[in-house]
Amino acid sequence: YKKHLRPMPQIEYLKIFARNPSTEEAKLGRLLFSDTILSRNNDVSCATCHLTNHGFADGNSLNIGSLGEGGPDGSSVSENAYKGVLSLNRHFGDDGFGFKQTRFMFRNSLSTVNVGHRINISTDSGLLWDGRFGDIFFQVLLPIHTPEELCGTNPLALSEENIFKEKGPIFDRPVKINHSVFVNPYSGRDEGEPTGRMVTVKGIPKFRKNNQLTIPNRNECLALAIAKLNKNITYKKLFKKIYKTENITEKHLASALAMFVTTHVSKNTKYDKFVKGENLLSKSELYGLGIFVEDYGKKFELNGKRLTGAGCVNCHTPPLFEQDKYYSLGIKSDLASALSKPQFTGNFSSGFFQKPRLQRGRPPKCHIPGKTATTSGNYAPDPGRANADYKDESCFKFRVPSLRNVIATFPYYHHGSERAQSLKSDDPRERARSALKNTIEYHLKGVVDQDLYNRFNFPKKYFDRFFQLDPLIPTYHQNFMIDKTVEFKKDEIEYLLSFVSEGLEDESATKVGDLGNAVTHPRSVPSGLLPTITRDHGHQYELNFIDSD
Repeated sequence: YKKHLRPMPQIEYLKIFARNPSTEEAKLGRLLFSDTILSRNNDVSCATCHLTNHGFADGNSLNIGSLGEGGPDGSSVSENAYKGVLSLNRHFGDDGFGFKQTRFMFRNSLSTVNVGHRINISTDSGLLWDGRFGDIFFQVLLPIHTPEELCGTNPLALSEENIFKEKGPIFDRPVKINHSVFVNPYSGRDEGEPTGRMVTVKGIPKFRKNNQLTIPNRNECLALAIAKLNKNITYKKLFKKIYKTENITEKHLASALAMFVTTHVSKNTKYDKFVKGENLLSKSELYGLGIFVEDYGKKFELNGKRLTGAGCVNCHTPPLFEQDKYYSLGIKSDLASALSKPQFTGNFSSGFFQKPRLQRGRPPKCHIPGKTATTSGNYAPDPGRANADYKDESCFKFRVPSLRNVIATFPYYHHGSERAQSLKSDDPRERARSALKNTIEYHLKGVVDQDLYNRFNFPKKYFDRFFQLDPLIPTYHQNFMIDKTVEFKKDEIEYLLSFVSEGLEDESATKVGDLGNAVTHPRSVPSGLLPTITRDHGHQYELNFIDSD
């Protein structure tokens, strides 16, 4: 298996940053990553969806960003897997002024580990589940101005003085941003498309020109985060030391966050040490490695043991154990996601968007009434890759995720639908292992054409025992068809599970970064706000981050 036993490549910092990596910049990024100052309601951070004790993912199928409640905070999160308070039951909260959150995030959170190997600024693709964005400097700012994440969906409160007004305590001077979107000049609402132009935000008015109470838009949320950083003496000093500037800009913020996230690297698994010649794989893990890399269905012998190849290596390719390719496994979506709601441009056959994005061409025809969407119109499978490239053949396809530390990034699939909820265990590792086993078995079984199966097996209709197959995704959109005659023994599945769960586990990836820098969550941050996942008592009118030196 020598051709599959390859060492991890180095992160190409010079290619990404056009300069040598900076430990000081990564340290600043670490503080920002866990500081709720970047959110409009001062209640969530980047770490809300990327926690060390979840492998820099989170334990929810679909997380809740701003105005969510529950989960660990700066004093209760742990740097170790499955230790401390876990983010398993985030729920809707309110803004303290009567507005209740009702919106989940779009998809399950991907881990930031080894994101440095997925950055592709030239093609601007590859980072998200659907392959959108490859520019890490763009991506790290995206959550700050997204309503479901750090921006919030709540309006300004009528009962409070508007501290966001022009020439007020925060916007004492205008903030210029390039990471901007088109905004309706009358209503102030986002038009949904990036402009790539410089936008100046002088403040956030209490009411729009149409006399509607303001819900801050994307441009205003990002500008607000920059303005708040510029009002904090400690951050001003840190940014000045690194970037030699008196004025913090989005460029500086993006650079610090990108440097920190890029140091999230897994390179110390048992597999990595085995590649170096250290015989650390157990007998079960070694058998699992053989099954993983041998061709699907191929019978082979390893140390006198007769086994069957699973061909996992064709998609989850070492040493990253991922691919920048997209496949449809026919997995169901979560009804709570906005991406599993059919959004039509006039009729069912025209696509799934609220309006056509003309610069990308004709919207793909992913949804057909009664076939790929419920006739009631309340559910349709997440369109996946087609949301990015606008191609019909990309409907319902998703990126091949990394298997490194996969045991820590439970739950699985693009909407976290594999949770092993039936497992009666309070041990999070056992729960994750059970879910991972189901996921492996689902892959090995291959996609089933239910109509064809039922046609020849009418006495016994097809039943998906994994509860994952979505009947609304047509077989012609499921490109993961394999030979159904291949059967795997129980011990072969256990061997494969051992290699994937234990052989590819790397707890050090959530403790020490690629530059030797700490990547754990800090216990305090320069804003003086409680760091990490959530501050259930945080609200948008706090000013205690100002002059907190």
